[in-house]
Amino acid sequence: MRVHAMRSLIAGSFVILAGLTLAACATLSKQQCLQGDWRAIGYNDGADGRLMSRIDDHAKACQKTGVTPDMSLYALGREQGLMRYCTEANGFRVGRDGHAYKGVCPPPVEPEFLGGYADGERVHAAESRLASARSDLDSADARADRRARQADGVEDELRNPKLTEEQTRELRDRLHRLRRERREAIEDGRRAADAIRDAEREVDDLKARFAPRYGWW
Repeated sequence: MRVHAMRSLIAGSFVILAGLTLAACATLSKQQCLQGDWRAIGYNDGADGRLMSRIDDHAKACQKTGVTPDMSLYALGREQGLMRYCTEANGFRVGRDGHAYKGVCPPPVEPEFLGGYADGERVHAAESRLASARSDLDSADARADRRARQADGVEDELRNPKLTEEQTRELRDRLHRLRRERREAIEDGRRAADAIRDAEREVDDLKARFAPRYGWW
């Protein structure tokens, strides 16, 4: 009886989990489906740089409501939204944020968008290098501090007069290793600090170069 109850509970949990997963993946809510403002939905998708195939996801989301997307209104709204998306300034923002471009811009405006996108990608790469270098410095500093504390602990152990000769030798070997690893961590920190300075200069140069065109960020 207990086994049957447990199986029922597990099955029910899977049903609930599946329902939550589908709800999380749905591109539109039930209310949006019933409201059916397909021109506005298309506009928002276009302004976000989404592919036309996004409407297939909306159709799946609206299946249970019995609502079918209006393809013509959606396409019209998406085309208008793309005019907002496919600008040089927005291309810069998309590139700087590290988002992928899905080739959605019409040929007449795509070169302008791609120009801004390439500039944004340069900034994104420089800022990523700066963030990585800062993370490396934090990691190196933490490692150096940890090895210093461990070495202090070993030094305390070595003061024990009851240690055997073998124990003393093992502790000294460990102490030498910890001190070496601490020196290596300090050197890693120096290299990371140099990388931070280089990356900061690069980011500052790019800001000075692109701010007059795209504004400060």
